[in-house]
Amino acid sequence: MQAGGPRGMLTNKTDAIHWASVLEQDDTEASTARVLRARSINTKEYDSVLYGPMVDYSYRSLDSLHDALKLTPRPGLRPNEYTEDQKLKSCSFRLSHNKLNDLSGLEQLINTVLVEPSRLFWIDLSFNNFLRIDPVLILCTNLQVLNFHGNQVGELFEADKLASLPHLRSLTLHGNPVELQKGYRSYIVGIIPQLKSLDYSTITKQDRSTAAVLKSFTKQKRPAQRRYHE
Repeated sequence: MQAGGPRGMLTNKTDAIHWASVLEQDDTEASTARVLRARSINTKEYDSVLYGPMVDYSYRSLDSLHDALKLTPRPGLRPNEYTEDQKLKSCSFRLSHNKLNDLSGLEQLINTVLVEPSRLFWIDLSFNNFLRIDPVLILCTNLQVLNFHGNQVGELFEADKLASLPHLRSLTLHGNPVELQKGYRSYIVGIIPQLKSLDYSTITKQDRSTAAVLKSFTKQKRPAQRRYHE
């Protein structure tokens, strides 16, 4: 990807939106049908100075996030950009293709590594060993893109926790056992209405209509707050 300005920084909204849409593509997906449309990413709240390369801890055989603190992020096509106090200019984190089964230490890792941790808007946790969606993710209040495919989540209600993320626009859960449950897509669309894309497929009016019908026939609705406090 070509840089949009000096030192590889993106300098305008168009470049930033393009960068965000390309960034979220799964490395293993070649089909253009599974690329999230750029318009679903809201970048206007983020200063372009933070659009450095993603912080990449993928393929490090991590079974604990505490171990990541001892490692240097993987280099990419663009060099990592550090501040004087050795923090990274980035809004995105990649922790895919590891052995993680919980997110203990995520908050510490983000606070230690990023210049402005509160602005994290993209995180890739795909291809790990998660059995559940850790409620620590709701602390990432500006999260817009969450890749969680290729894990072991089996219960639909695990997605309820994500309903409280007001800016969440793209979610991937395919490759989890939950994908095989009847009404999977309609349930997720209904419980997280702010989503624009699920499993790299744009959510359509028909998807929302079907989700609304399913929800109307569901006697017990599961508020997001209930599940992660149990």
